[in-house]
Amino acid sequence: MQVSLSGWNAHGVGGFDRDKARANLAIPGDCQIHAVIAIGRRGDKSVLPEALQARESPNGRQPLSQLAAEGSFPFTD
Repeated sequence: MQVSLSGWNAHGVGGFDRDKARANLAIPGDCQIHAVIAIGRRGDKSVLPEALQARESPNGRQPLSQLAAEGSFPFTD
């Protein structure tokens, strides 16, 4: 993803409020909102409140290598 190669981070936002986004961003009525992506640079967790610092640690998610693949189907080991 180009954003990562450029030193940024991106995260798709699910379940966003389309009407609120339209109002807050002054999006004209003839445009549709299909996706929201937060883009930014990772900061130093020490500037976060202590309760949020605790959340900034590895989670139990599966590694990307177990969720994504490159090539044609069927994938084999």
